Amino acid sequence: MGGFFWRRKSQAPPKQEPELPPQPQSQSPFGAFASWQAAQFPAASQYSDDVHRTPPVPGAFPESPPSSPTLAPSDRREAVAGSIDQEDGVHMEDLASALPELLTAPELPTELGRHLHPRKPTNLTPTPTRVRRVHPVTPPHLVLEDEIPVDDPWSQQSLAYERLPFGRPVSAVHLFYPDRRPIPSGRIESVFTSQWQRLEKERKAQERDQRLPTRAIPKGLAVRPLSWEWLNRVSQEMKKPNNHKVAMSLSGDPISRRDIATCVTPLEWLNDEIINAYIALIIDYLRDSTGHTGRQDQPRYHAFNSFFYSSLRDKGYQGVRRWANRAKIGGEKLLDVDTVFVPVHQSSHWTLLIVRPGDRTVEYFDSLGARGAAQFKVIKEWLRGELGARFDEEEWTLLPSRSSSQDNGSDCGAFLLSNAKAIAIGIDPRAFGAADINMLRKKIVAELINGGLRGEFNPVEKTGIALL
Repeated sequence: MGGFFWRRKSQAPPKQEPELPPQPQSQSPFGAFASWQAAQFPAASQYSDDVHRTPPVPGAFPESPPSSPTLAPSDRREAVAGSIDQEDGVHMEDLASALPELLTAPELPTELGRHLHPRKPTNLTPTPTRVRRVHPVTPPHLVLEDEIPVDDPWSQQSLAYERLPFGRPVSAVHLFYPDRRPIPSGRIESVFTSQWQRLEKERKAQERDQRLPTRAIPKGLAVRPLSWEWLNRVSQEMKKPNNHKVAMSLSGDPISRRDIATCVTPLEWLNDEIINAYIALIIDYLRDSTGHTGRQDQPRYHAFNSFFYSSLRDKGYQGVRRWANRAKIGGEKLLDVDTVFVPVHQSSHWTLLIVRPGDRTVEYFDSLGARGAAQFKVIKEWLRGELGARFDEEEWTLLPSRSSSQDNGSDCGAFLLSNAKAIAIGIDPRAFGAADINMLRKKIVAELINGGLRGEFNPVEKTGIALL
């Protein structure tokens, strides 16, 4: 019966290894450990070169502190046990006898500190920082050839915005346009258009009303009755021949009985002599009441004769170019004038234009109720010619003035003169009506015979109330 037994391998004599030359102090920790291992364990020295070959350390740093952490005893056992070849037949007793000597070995200085705490090298040349050059970018110059024309039906009125109070708008987006324009194809009208138009109409009407001159409406009768003395005198003048000179105009032209008959007789049409002579009396009253009676003074009030408007309408501005200069109100001097009276005779009908250059307003009084858009267009041609570069069409406004209405087709001339007198003395032209026309006709003739609005015909009473 066989059995198992351990065969003890005979111990071979140690091999004599050649002594290694002393290594320099700067050797790596792996080299120092290999030298110590070869001295203590000669049998394992044949593996030490392969296992503990010192690898090259690229980019070595300066020396760290000389002492480094010491290997623990358990680490040393593992290191020693790993270096012994089991096939060499080393007995446990030999190994146990060698451990105390290994454990009492002096501490080995290592250079692991420089690897555990690397330092920044001081002898390395710093890499130059690459600076990127930034070249200034010049924006492209926009020329007219680069602009692409856009066919926008609303862009044709762009120049109109340059005449706005604050110049051209900064933004290209407009909330509204001053003038109504056709809606382009492919668009629909806003549901608020009608409401906005109504509000705009009310706003513009309110602005026009605020620019209307303030005129009074007297309580009771606006026409002062003619005295019996003057009624009798007018009747006596009507009994004389037609060529009899009844009065003299301020310009020196005679006024005959035939002329006053067109005014005194009911339903007769007033001729040009009566119209021009009576308006001259009104201008004389205004100049006298404001102290502008000198010949060298620039007049603040002026009235053109009945041929001015027809010449302007038929011949244009060139037909009346010298009229204002003769009256000393030509050119930019016109802006210093308070009121200009312009009688209008058109289609056998008399109306009145009132121009206030200082306020840039025009009023039109028609006893038949016309608004005067055509007359306003004609008078703006004269204003444009006189003012030149100072004329801005947007500044001029036609005010919605009203006149009392005639009840026949013959009293338009008497309404023209009565409206002019009412405006001169600050009375609303609607303060009198068709029932007062016969009395006003006789008063016009009496004031012409008197030679002005003086004395009994002074419009302002002693109480300060103005009446026609």
